[in-house]
Amino acid sequence: MAAPIKIIKIIFVYGHFCQFLHICLGQVELNDQLLEKRKEGMWLVEFYAPWCGHCKKLEPIYHQVYLSLRNSGIIVGKIDSTRYSSVASEFDVRGFPTIKFINGEKVYTHRGDRSKEDIIDFATKAKGPSVRKITSSGRFSEAKTKHASSVFFMFVGDDDANNDLFKKYSSLAEKNIIDGYFYSGSMNALPSNIKATVNPTVLVFKDNSEFEFKESNPGVVTYEELEKWFNQERFPAFPKVMGGGLNEMANSGKYLVLTIINSEDKSLHDQCEKLKNVVREVARNKREKFHNSFQFLWMPDEETANSITMSFLVVPTVVVLETSSHLFYLWDKNSTQLTVSSLEKFLDEIVEEKIIAYGGSGYLQKLKRIGFDFVTTVLSIWQASRWLFLLMFGLPTVIISIVCYSLCCMETLDDGATSEDDEEYDEDMIEPNEYVEDDSPRPVAHEKSE
Repeated sequence: MAAPIKIIKIIFVYGHFCQFLHICLGQVELNDQLLEKRKEGMWLVEFYAPWCGHCKKLEPIYHQVYLSLRNSGIIVGKIDSTRYSSVASEFDVRGFPTIKFINGEKVYTHRGDRSKEDIIDFATKAKGPSVRKITSSGRFSEAKTKHASSVFFMFVGDDDANNDLFKKYSSLAEKNIIDGYFYSGSMNALPSNIKATVNPTVLVFKDNSEFEFKESNPGVVTYEELEKWFNQERFPAFPKVMGGGLNEMANSGKYLVLTIINSEDKSLHDQCEKLKNVVREVARNKREKFHNSFQFLWMPDEETANSITMSFLVVPTVVVLETSSHLFYLWDKNSTQLTVSSLEKFLDEIVEEKIIAYGGSGYLQKLKRIGFDFVTTVLSIWQASRWLFLLMFGLPTVIISIVCYSLCCMETLDDGATSEDDEEYDEDMIEPNEYVEDDSPRPVAHEKSE
């Protein structure tokens, strides 16, 4: 009897050990069977390459994502795209790392920052539903608390499938499921201090306030108009954005006012905070004037700003980017001189085209881009590893120098000069057609007598 109990204990301990090991190891390592099992659940998949430095940097972050989502019904896994290239090709993977949410035939690509919070937020949105139901003021308070530092939309009215505004709102939510949170609820679900002017309507909640959708032609709502309003309102007034987030903001159709700071240099902390406060005040308190044309944001990312301007900026500073034409405008004065009034004047002059624009997408800019990328690549290698820099650039330079020196110092042969041996040999040479006189006796031929 003791033996079976001992075996049961071993199996029990082994099961717990496997569970512990699975938690420690993290996400599932996938293979080409993903193509067959894609319809058997919801998958959050990282497509990586073993040699990719960005993939190695993402690994501990992605493990934390797995720990947070392991009980959510989402299968968190990763796949070696170099080994299973057919799978990467099927999901149109063009770079590493790439994170995709797969739910049957629906595939969404994460284009935001690669932080734990942003990846989890992406997966939560993609999981759905596209429109979430709010049934009471308590549920509304929960949603508002959850999105206190972000944005969410709400259709206010009866969930009538035949309602024209609700149908357009639902289609918008389905199309932009990973770009925002969409809710719906009746007027009774709103707190008493929030009043909508019409019923039904659509509200956006952000920056501790709410704003209502207004159609240009009262009573007639078009999908294009609703989508344009969504793109203009989907971001807070002054959010923090890293390099990847700029691609998402390009759809807003606005100038992007980039406040570039250095969060690592403590000596610049006061200057950076002062600049952020000035831009934040304009973004929030001058909404009526600038909201339709400008999207304000701040970035602790000098490399992205340098790449946009193809220069090495002195931070903190302000750069205004026009995403459609790749033109940008620089605040060319000291950042300490920037005030609310001077920033307003700067933005007004941009709209009035009174300030010189730099950049663009012309041929010269493309050549400049190639040169700048080469310089920054060399500098990044130098900063990362001196030995690697010397190996990649120093050693080839030495070899090329030696070869050039050898070619320049090599003695040339003069075709007109001949050696003594050649001269002696030439004296003994007889040309084929040359007649040589010889005094030695020669045999005399006797004529045959007849």
